[in-house]
Amino acid sequence: MPDAPKLWIAWTSLSSREDAEGIARQTVEQGLAACVQLDGPIRSTYRWQGQLEQTEEWRLCFKLLPEQAAALEALVHRLHPYEVPEWLCVEAAQVSEKYLSWARSSG
Repeated sequence: MPDAPKLWIAWTSLSSREDAEGIARQTVEQGLAACVQLDGPIRSTYRWQGQLEQTEEWRLCFKLLPEQAAALEALVHRLHPYEVPEWLCVEAAQVSEKYLSWARSSG
C-alpha cells in the first residue's frame, strides 16, 4: 500500500547511559518520538581519525512519524556529545494498525 501511513525507525548511540536516557526523555516529552528504546551496553568497533577504536556505547532506537523526522534529527544533533553522531533513519516496511494508531496519538 503506497499511500498507507508510515512509521519510521531511527538510531543513534552514545558513550554514556545518562546522556542516552536524557535524549530519550526529551524526545518523547517534546512529542518528537512515540517511543525510544535504550539498548546496552553494546560494543562498537570503528575508525576515528585514522585510529581503530573499540568503545562501550548505549544505543537509542526511536519510533517516529515521518513528519517528526527533521525536528527529531535536529534535537538529537543539538544534544548529542559526539562530533559526528550516528543518525540512521529508515521507513518501517510494515506496521500494525493498532501500533501506528497509538504512535499517532502519542505526539
